Amino acid sequence: MKMNKIIWHCIGAWIVLASLPDTRADEAADHNALRAIKATYEEAVKSGMPAKLAPHVSTNTTGVMVTGEQVEGMAGLESYWKKIQNLIGPGGTYEVAVNVDKTDLFGDLALSRGTTADIVRLGNGKEFKFGSSWSTVCRKEGGAWKVIRMQATMDPVQNPFVSAQLKTAKISYGGGGVVAGALLVAAVRLLRRKAA
Repeated sequence: MKMNKIIWHCIGAWIVLASLPDTRADEAADHNALRAIKATYEEAVKSGMPAKLAPHVSTNTTGVMVTGEQVEGMAGLESYWKKIQNLIGPGGTYEVAVNVDKTDLFGDLALSRGTTADIVRLGNGKEFKFGSSWSTVCRKEGGAWKVIRMQATMDPVQNPFVSAQLKTAKISYGGGGVVAGALLVAAVRLLRRKAA
């Protein structure tokens, strides 16, 4: 009699487990869909075509970009990209590799975080390598994952853009100091000649 109860409990447990949705398969599909957004972002940056992201961006998307600027919606992303392209200049390129540290799924929400490895090449061949830390919030809308919030942060002090500006400033101020010193020496000599 005891054995029959054990068998019936096992069968009951198996039926309950078998009737549960396969959450592991659903999670794997969700992670694959989120990886596709990452790949699309990398391609959009490389090709200089932010419109490739449109299918993955919610209409009310907001974000803070690596430069600290806020954007809203696809129009904000495209405007930001245009500004970055203007900074890079003609013949320049921008590539990014997105590294995902972790993605947590909470029903129809996904929270992801990680780092990037970015390379900007100017038309003159000068190269800037930098990285950022990022996070995103995606929501499932109509069965598809959409980015609703994004944020990226670059070290504001130790990055190649600040280093380039400091180098330029050193050269400018150094050159200005040489010119000012030469003018001062010339003025002192001129005054000595007039006094003699």
